[in-house]
Amino acid sequence: MTLGPQLLRFIRDELATDPGAIDENAQLIDEGILDSMALMRLITFLEERAGVRVPDDEVVPDNFQTIASIEALVARLQARP
Repeated sequence: MTLGPQLLRFIRDELATDPGAIDENAQLIDEGILDSMALMRLITFLEERAGVRVPDDEVVPDNFQTIASIEALVARLQARP
């Protein structure tokens, strides 16, 4: 299973107040789905599930705006030596 469906399920089940309103194209920050506490929970999920460490300098809105941007972040982090 790719990370995208796992991310979507985690966000719907653990972070969203209205899970039915969230799809893979949701603007997670702009729509208020991710606040600072939810972002920290998401980072913990990524570190545990994807086996990456998310450095502080990568915790910027552009990296967490959509499922696709989160997947791209994880791919970049996994590609680092």
